[in-house]
Amino acid sequence: MYKMPGAGVGTAGGSVGALASTGADVGWWLAFGALLIVLGAVAVIASYRRKKRLARSAA
Repeated sequence: MYKMPGAGVGTAGGSVGALASTGADVGWWLAFGALLIVLGAVAVIASYRRKKRLARSAA
């Protein structure tokens, strides 16, 4: 496993950045980021449809 210079015992696990920089399950971080993007897109589409539906019923 690759370890960044300066990422010793004191910094390993000290923050999210330290955890990601040690290479601990980078695939999970990528999957989590992709999931957030998908959920954001779903929220934007749902908001757009709701706004359009409310505008149509008010008219």
